[in-house]
Amino acid sequence: MSKDIKYIAEVSPQDMNALTNLNYQDLHCEIDFKNLLVKKPWGSEYLLFENEFCAIWILDINYMENTSMHCHPKKETSLVCLNGDVSCNTLNNSNKINSLDGIFLGKKVFHQTQSISLEGSSILEIETPVNKFDLVRINDTYGRQGKEYENRTNYKQVKDLTLDSTNNSSKIFNDTNVTILTIESFDELKKYHEDSIIAILSASGENGKIFRLKDMNKKLFISKTTIIIISENIDD
Repeated sequence: MSKDIKYIAEVSPQDMNALTNLNYQDLHCEIDFKNLLVKKPWGSEYLLFENEFCAIWILDINYMENTSMHCHPKKETSLVCLNGDVSCNTLNNSNKINSLDGIFLGKKVFHQTQSISLEGSSILEIETPVNKFDLVRINDTYGRQGKEYENRTNYKQVKDLTLDSTNNSSKIFNDTNVTILTIESFDELKKYHEDSIIAILSASGENGKIFRLKDMNKKLFISKTTIIIISENIDD
């Protein structure tokens, strides 16, 4: 049975205290990450999709490796586990996320994600708005605390990593299907299971924020709404 998506929108006193005591630069990223694989000490990540409102990344995390404990001062973050299990920790608690479960994190909320599956874990991350350099690391297993995002020496060109269309573009990650499409009405989503995870990627007060399909506010949908929907892959 699918769990409810967890929403941590409020910044805690611990988050604010940590951020206040750090010196960090307000940087804006101008790099085009299309079809670039970014090497990380815990695995790798790449840009799956980007428009003027959101950027969607795929993180492949090796077993028992973890991201830094970090926050995004100006970005909201949605995380969905595509395969494998992960532990997503904040400064206040730990949250286990299984495949096809997710968590939403508000601006300035520190978080760290660790794979707890032997085969490793794949995570889909939606960042709103788009700025890869909006990053503050408070501590890190690999000594990157206080450092900026990885530089170009860690980038590798790889064909067909990034989806370049909103016309029913999709990728399959083991048992999970990720589809980006533009729809005319909410009724077009009736073919998906109600526990599928959805986010609006076009102009909206909730763009980039994940919901279960059964909990989605239909009033947010207007003509030509671009969405991402994450569902169980069922072979015919």
